[in-house]
Amino acid sequence: MNTFMNLLFTCLTVAPFKIPYMSIHTNKDTFYHFDRFPRLDYPNDNGHLTWYPIGFSKHFGTEVKRVTVRDVNFAVWRDDTDYYALRDCCSHQGSSFLSGETYQNTVTCPYHGYIFDGKNGELLEIPKMRHIPSCTQNIDCYRVVEKGDVVYLNTVPLKNELKNGLNNGLKNRENVDDSSIFVEPEYYDRDHRVVCLTEDFEHYAKLVTVNSLDICHIGFVHTFGNRASPNPLHLSKIIKMNDTDFHYKIQYVYSAGEKSLVNMVFKFDRIIVENEYVLPHTTVARVIFGKYSSTIITHALPVSKFKTKLFVKAYRSYWSHDLNKNKFDFMSPLLYLINLIGDRVTENTMYNTLKQDKAIVDNIDKTDYEGKFSILYDMFSNHYKNAYKTFYEEEI
Repeated sequence: MNTFMNLLFTCLTVAPFKIPYMSIHTNKDTFYHFDRFPRLDYPNDNGHLTWYPIGFSKHFGTEVKRVTVRDVNFAVWRDDTDYYALRDCCSHQGSSFLSGETYQNTVTCPYHGYIFDGKNGELLEIPKMRHIPSCTQNIDCYRVVEKGDVVYLNTVPLKNELKNGLNNGLKNRENVDDSSIFVEPEYYDRDHRVVCLTEDFEHYAKLVTVNSLDICHIGFVHTFGNRASPNPLHLSKIIKMNDTDFHYKIQYVYSAGEKSLVNMVFKFDRIIVENEYVLPHTTVARVIFGKYSSTIITHALPVSKFKTKLFVKAYRSYWSHDLNKNKFDFMSPLLYLINLIGDRVTENTMYNTLKQDKAIVDNIDKTDYEGKFSILYDMFSNHYKNAYKTFYEEEI
């Protein structure tokens, strides 16, 4: 009877799934298709669905950094206040801007010394030669923003339009909206400490994200999991969050593994797990035990079809002290040491966790990776896959 009710609940929850389209395409020729043959057209004029993580803020400086999104290269740099991004392909002879000099918002092509404006992609100067401005000389530029210490690039190109030889501004710049970028609440909570890591995967970014949402693999892949009781103790309803049209959440009760930190150190055998996803490739795994929590945020960058870079933020509210609250306290040195030890333990645990995931995900068959069937507890990952397929893999 319980199995029948669970199956009925799953059907009622997943079958009617539909996400509002907003303004996802301008016409059939400008729709994303990222499955077998990816394209880099944009599906929505306001850019809500095309923000991709390209690194942590510490990864960027005044030197040009090449970022690849779905096999397309971008040149990214920053000055004291802003980020700039151009297609990494000089409009003259296609050279990369790597090793090119930057000065504030400008970058010089290392091949012939042409200077371009990172704000609009306009060709500013050809060495020792006058030139008449033309749209063909300019390079597509892109919005880059930093939120929550993560840097995001939007793949909607900002076309620099010239009319009668005059620059009339950038088409779509005001429409490429960054309000849909998710920033986890832990980022603003001074009682949480965070450790940041990256890991390269040799598989499809959608699949890497699905792995982060998969609750049942924990007991078999990770040393802290519970192999004797690998499934959640009950099913939950999928909740749509109200911050963006592309953010969903589910909550489970789970039996903590005997070798888990939660069980061994804090003596909790039951935990609450909150899973969330935000399109296209952001996930949250929040473990709550008593008054403490441990939260893993993942952002997957699709470098190419079978290459993914995962940016991970591991938060904890235990072994964590806000030293600003104890600035002149004689306990400050001890609290500082506790923070450092907590950071080292968290980093080591997360490093091993990523390697364990990588050993499985990288070896999933690359010709038939969607699977033939699902179980009850695949409900949330299936919800994500349906959303992803709707916006990134199906032409309409």
